[in-house]
Amino acid sequence: MNDALAWRLNPTDEMLHRTARSLGSSRIVQVLWRFPDPVPDEALQAEWRRLDRGLLSRRSAAARFPGARRKWLRATNTQPVQSQRDPLTDATAPEWIDAQVRAPLPTDSTDLWRLASAPYQGGCLVSLTVPHFRSDGLGILEALATDSTAHPPRGPRHSDVTDALRQVTRAAVQSAHQSLRLARDPRQRALLSAAMRPRPAPPACPPAQPRFFSTAIVEVDASSWDEQARARGGTTNTLFLEVAANLVRARVPRAAHGDIEVGIPMNLRRGPRDERANALVVVPLSVPGGPVQYGDLRATRWATKALLRSSGTRSATLVPEPLWHLLPARRADALKTPGAQQTDVVASNFGSAPEAVVRFAGRTAGSVALRTMNVPGLVPDRARLRASLCLLRVGRRMVVTVTGMPHQFGDSAALHLLAVEELAAWGLKAHPWWPVAAHETKRG
Repeated sequence: MNDALAWRLNPTDEMLHRTARSLGSSRIVQVLWRFPDPVPDEALQAEWRRLDRGLLSRRSAAARFPGARRKWLRATNTQPVQSQRDPLTDATAPEWIDAQVRAPLPTDSTDLWRLASAPYQGGCLVSLTVPHFRSDGLGILEALATDSTAHPPRGPRHSDVTDALRQVTRAAVQSAHQSLRLARDPRQRALLSAAMRPRPAPPACPPAQPRFFSTAIVEVDASSWDEQARARGGTTNTLFLEVAANLVRARVPRAAHGDIEVGIPMNLRRGPRDERANALVVVPLSVPGGPVQYGDLRATRWATKALLRSSGTRSATLVPEPLWHLLPARRADALKTPGAQQTDVVASNFGSAPEAVVRFAGRTAGSVALRTMNVPGLVPDRARLRASLCLLRVGRRMVVTVTGMPHQFGDSAALHLLAVEELAAWGLKAHPWWPVAAHETKRG
């Protein structure tokens, strides 16, 4: 998909660029491999060079013509491979993966992404960290699975002038259509009106400090997961959503009858060659609050289907995207849908890991995990989010990564125990990546 759409920043790309300013933290995606044997430095260097030819090595640049969207340009990553020589222990391995995700990758820097490794239990851990504004999780998996060089589209059809004219034309046509829809939809009129109202000034008090989330990584037999979901009238994803909701029900105080908003990243990619940085929109699924529940999953399944059926590209903004791109930054920020940070928990299901991802640097990993993290942390009074889960099927196992606000979920040891107990309540035996009692992270 080598076209103007893929090489121009969309609202999700722009929103993630601005997150550091608006929420005080940046979103980072981390892929982790656990290898049973050492991976030679030469093999990691070869993977680094391959990735640097691909879509992860792009930088954003302002358009040279008013009205055109910002664009992606090819770039070279100046962050070298980081190979640690000292072996990790069960106690230091969680600290090491946190150190990798915390390593600075500023928005305007030429440090585009970071590949690192360290010896662990006779094998090694490998980490790839990528700023979310540069790619979403599925885009990163595709970049890892594909050995190709990224080429930006060229020619008059892809020029800034053409893009500006296209944006203005589409903005006029789509805005006219939206006006007709608004005339028939009082709910959408109310949403738009509320977004346009001036927001009250924040209270005059010291700002809250960013909280770095605790992390738990566990593995579950995939066939058992599917069996438990089917037995309750659900799907693999429905069970995952209810696991996420239960963690919030168990640990995040809320009004007695308040619903829980589960953020579902909806994949908008058109195929494996889709070159957009972020091709997703996070849509909120409302599920009942109250005590934890382990019953029938059909209501959640039906609600999820209905939500995804009614959502799509237009769900990213409250006005047509072409018009949104033409607005001043302040107005555009107000007219972006709230997104992941304003849900209670995000549940990202990445499907099955491609074989080309599991076999990385010429070696087959024993396991692969993903997580998304706010760095330096999430500021509690600027965002509603309190937990984030990622699900990846790796061969015959489900790898579940749970991250949560330490104030509610405790340190990583406590979060591991909570995750294991939650999955056990569904009839699933979870195996942590490292011994739970061997480490303890600081509360944030």
